[in-house]
Amino acid sequence: MGELVGWLKTDIKDGLKVGEIFQDDTEFARQIIQGPNSTKLRQIKGGLFGKWYEANEKGMLPKYAIDGEDIEDVIKDGRLFEILNSEVLDGIGHGGKASKLITGTDKTWYVVQADCLLYQRKSTKVEEKEVEKEQEQQQEQEQAQENENEKAIEKEDKEKKEKNEFDISLSSSSTYQFSTTATSGSTNTWVDKVEEKNTEKEKEKEKLIEKKEKVIEKEEKEKNEDLLVPVLIRLENKNDGEKETFWHPPEQGTVRDSKTDPKHLSWLLAKMYFRCADWGIYSIGTHYARAHAMNEVFATSMYRNLPSAHPLFRLLQPHFQGIIGINMQARANLIAPDQNAFAKFMSSGDNLPDLLVNCCKELDYKSMVVPDDFETRGLKDLPGYFFRDDTVALWGILKGYIEEMVSLSYFSEDDVTKDEELQKFVEEIKEIGFGSFERAGAEAGAEAGAGFPKCITTKEKLVEYLTVLIFNVSIFHTSVNFKVNKYLGYLPNAPPSLRLTPPAQDDVITMERIMETLPQYEVALATMVITEVLGNFFSNRAILRGDQGRKQTRIYGREHGRFSGTRGCIKSMVKNMEKYRDVITKRNVGKFLAYDVLS
Repeated sequence: MGELVGWLKTDIKDGLKVGEIFQDDTEFARQIIQGPNSTKLRQIKGGLFGKWYEANEKGMLPKYAIDGEDIEDVIKDGRLFEILNSEVLDGIGHGGKASKLITGTDKTWYVVQADCLLYQRKSTKVEEKEVEKEQEQQQEQEQAQENENEKAIEKEDKEKKEKNEFDISLSSSSTYQFSTTATSGSTNTWVDKVEEKNTEKEKEKEKLIEKKEKVIEKEEKEKNEDLLVPVLIRLENKNDGEKETFWHPPEQGTVRDSKTDPKHLSWLLAKMYFRCADWGIYSIGTHYARAHAMNEVFATSMYRNLPSAHPLFRLLQPHFQGIIGINMQARANLIAPDQNAFAKFMSSGDNLPDLLVNCCKELDYKSMVVPDDFETRGLKDLPGYFFRDDTVALWGILKGYIEEMVSLSYFSEDDVTKDEELQKFVEEIKEIGFGSFERAGAEAGAEAGAGFPKCITTKEKLVEYLTVLIFNVSIFHTSVNFKVNKYLGYLPNAPPSLRLTPPAQDDVITMERIMETLPQYEVALATMVITEVLGNFFSNRAILRGDQGRKQTRIYGREHGRFSGTRGCIKSMVKNMEKYRDVITKRNVGKFLAYDVLS
C-alpha cells in the first residue's frame, strides 16, 4: 500500500520494521523519546502525586513492572517519567462527523484522555559502578589486612628474638632446642592461618572479577536496547462520563501467546489509546502551533518592523522564507471549518479550534531555550535520548553562528538598546503576536505574552532570542515534521482515531476487540497519504540540510553578501553541521531503526 501513496522504498522498509517491533515496550518508549511529542516528557520529582499516587495506592503499579524496586528509590534516583495529555484534551469532544466522506458510513471516533508513566531501568553502568565500589572496598580491606599482617610478623619476630636471647642466657642446649622448636611451630601455625586468609581473599577477588565479566556481557547484549519502558497508562473517556482505568504490562513469563493472551492484548490496546491521544496533540500542538503558527508571528513582525537593509532582516529572512504562504495554505485546506482534512480521519479533528487553544496554553519562551528546557524537565542525563542529543548539539552550532553574526553589527550593549527597529520587532512579537496567550497553570499576575521578552538590552540576550527564533523555524520543525511517516503512517502503531470506547478495568480483551477498535482501511490509506505529504522536504531544503554546503552558502550569501565576514560565519556553521552529521551517521551503525532526521 505504501507504493500507492508515493512512499519511498526506504520508508516502506522502515514502516515494515515498525510493524515487526511496535508491540515491544522498549520500542513504544523509544518512539516517545525520539518522536515529536518527547517535548511533553518530564521527570517526576519529589514523589507520586494526583492520579499516579491514587493508582499506586490501589496497587495498579505492580512492583515487577519496576524490576522489584521501591518506587520512592526510583523517584529519588530520577528514573521515573511521565507524559500528560489529559489537560490538553480536556473539553475536546468526540469526532467522526466527516467519517462518512472517507469510510462511507457514519462513525464516532472517540477522544480519550491518556497519560503514561515511564520507568528507566538500572543501566549496566550503574551495576558496574557497584562492582567497582565493591572492588575498592575489597582493596581497602586487603591493604588493612596486609598492614595487620606486617605488624603481627614484626611482633612475632620481636618475641622470637627475645625468647632466643633468654634461652641463650640459660646456657642449656636442650632447653634452647626445645624453645626454638616451640617458637618455630607457633610461627608455622600463624603462617598457615595467614595463607588461609589470603586464599579466601583470592576467592572473593575471583568472584568480583566474575561478577564484573557478567556485567560487561550484559552491557554488550543491551548496547542497542533502550532502558526506558512504559509501566502504567491512565485512560479516561471523560466525554461520556466513564470511569478512569489504569493499565500495566503483564509480568514477564506469564504471557503464553501474544496473539491471544488477554493480559498482553489489554496492555497493547491501552498503548494504542495513548498513541491516538498523542497523534492529535502532536499534529495540532507540536507541529502546527509551535513549528508553524509561532513562526508566522516572528516572520510577520520581521516584515513589519525590520527594513530589508537591516542586518537582522538579512539574518532571519532566509529562515522565514515561505512561512506565511505555507500557513495560509494550511488554514485554507487542512484546518478550515469547511475544509478540515483532519476531521476525516482523526478523533479530535472535529474540534481543532478548541484543541489549538489548549495546545497554545503550553507554548512558552523558556521552553524554547532548548538546553535549559531539557534540564528543567529533568532529561539532561536520560540515556538513549537522541532527540535531545541532536537538538542540543545543533543548538550550540547555531548559537555560535548567530554570536558571530551579531558581533559583526553590534559592538556594545548600547548598540542593542538603541536599535529602535529591533526593539519594535521584539515588542510586537510579545504584545500583538502573543499578547492574548494564557499559559496553562500560570499563577495570577504571571507575565503575559507566552513569556517572551518585551525588550532586549544585551548582546547575550539578543543572541539567545535570535537562536530561539531560527532554531524553532528550522531545526525544531525538521525534528518534528520529517520522516514521521514510518511511525505515524503504520496505523496499528499510532492510530489517529479509534472506533470504540476504552475497555472497563475487568474486561477480557481479544484480538477481535482490538481490530474492531482500530479504524478502517480507508483511514489507514488517508493517514499514509497525509504523513507522506506533510513529512517531505520542500524544494528549498538546502537551507536546512548540511549535505549541500555550496548551495547553502549561496542562499545565505544572497542576503548577507554586502557584509564583510558573513561568508566566513556561514561556511564555519555549515562545516560544523557536517561534522555533527558524521556523528549521527556513526551512531546509527547497527541500529535496527536509525534516528537520523537531523542529519
